[in-house]
Amino acid sequence: MSKTLTKQKQDLSKKVDAAQLEAAEKTFDIQFDDRKMVKTLMDHLNKGYGWKTSNAAVIVTLYDQLKKQNKELLSSDSTDTIITLRGHELNALYQALLNVEGTGIEAARKFIIMLTHVGETVSKAMTELAEMNTSIQEMHKELAELETQIQTAEPVEVEAETATNETSK
Repeated sequence: MSKTLTKQKQDLSKKVDAAQLEAAEKTFDIQFDDRKMVKTLMDHLNKGYGWKTSNAAVIVTLYDQLKKQNKELLSSDSTDTIITLRGHELNALYQALLNVEGTGIEAARKFIIMLTHVGETVSKAMTELAEMNTSIQEMHKELAELETQIQTAEPVEVEAETATNETSK
């Protein structure tokens, strides 16, 4: 029985690794109504977002990604304004949009317009990311349960083996 459980654990472990790799490499398309909104978002991150040591690196990465892709958009003939972000960048964007402090009516107006334009696609992408993470968490739970079953099954098999060896003497 322990060998069957160990095989199940190995198979599930491979599945978890593949799901984690897929989640890490997955990109999410964030649709903007126009290119000016990308610049507005960048300005918000640069001037209106209070970073902390715990999120400074990811905010810088997000900003650099936005800057790079905005530059590419400006030099392209495409009419679509889509920015592609990986999961950690998407999460940083989501947090930056949720945790805002600002001053002035015009700054608030500009932010609300930008949020209205990008909020829906960010929310949909975050939902997809959350579903992927939930699936990975459930697989980790299954792995833990299999590990527990393996640990409780092994002593029984060892005891049974010992009893068999002693009776054969």
